[in-house]
Amino acid sequence: MTSNVELIRALGVLSEPPGPEHVRLAELLELGSAPDAEGYASTFLLQLYPYASVYVGSEGMLGGESRDRVAGAWSALGRIPPPEPDHLGALLGLYAALSEHAEVEADPAERALWGAAASGFLWEHLLSWTMPYLDCFAGRSAPVYEEWARVLAEVLREEARRCGPPAALPLHLRCAAGLPNPHESGSEAFLTGVLAPVRSGMLLTRADLARGAEEIGVGLRMGERKFALEAFLSQDAERTLDWLAGEARSWTDRHDRWSEGLERIGRFWSGRSRATEGLLQSLLQSAGGETGWTDDAPLESEVVDAGD
Repeated sequence: MTSNVELIRALGVLSEPPGPEHVRLAELLELGSAPDAEGYASTFLLQLYPYASVYVGSEGMLGGESRDRVAGAWSALGRIPPPEPDHLGALLGLYAALSEHAEVEADPAERALWGAAASGFLWEHLLSWTMPYLDCFAGRSAPVYEEWARVLAEVLREEARRCGPPAALPLHLRCAAGLPNPHESGSEAFLTGVLAPVRSGMLLTRADLARGAEEIGVGLRMGERKFALEAFLSQDAERTLDWLAGEARSWTDRHDRWSEGLERIGRFWSGRSRATEGLLQSLLQSAGGETGWTDDAPLESEVVDAGD
């Protein structure tokens, strides 16, 4: 690989389901091992979904306004949005194409326009969410994808330095509401917000919840992460809120570590996790140890041991 453009394009391909070409790409990038279907599924399908809308969307789920915003960027750049316009592989491919235009364009004015388009796309649709996302791969993914995440974070940092800081915080982040207070908005909105990274500042995977169940001493409910958190709160609300506060505090430290050179975005993410910790602590303190959580406890058949 001779340039960042080629490297970014190759890393984008590796975020897609593995095929024969992935083995050769992993060898060229010296990732240590070859991607396989099992490692891909355990990483990208069960833990770390490779879609921008999951991390910058208000619901913490695929689609919605954030995906529409990404699709609009494709259209504004004269491209037909693909079926999954916010998939990391598609985003990296488009950024590589924009950067390549800027590199090969002979006319200075056109070169400047392509460069500005590439820089804007980098900050708005990649750097707005990828650093906390890539920070999650250590210990939560197959080894080849841990190394893939490390390399991708490094090259995106290089691109950020080359392009220079943005004039303003990315729109994805400017538009994001904070974590709602459950006493004001209800437990449903609160749990949705906790699991929406852009609102809580935390990326809580299934593996994190399994670890949390062990640390809190509660059963882990099968199914969606929101259902699991509801079961935690039903079984031991005080310890669950205390555990979540600790997770928020840990995420503040993590955001502070990756934010060098990306200070504006780093301040946003660490500000969200700090605010989340503050809200969780206030929920505990205001209740004097009685959280007042009123959700019905899950049925015994819906709770499994955290080790399963």
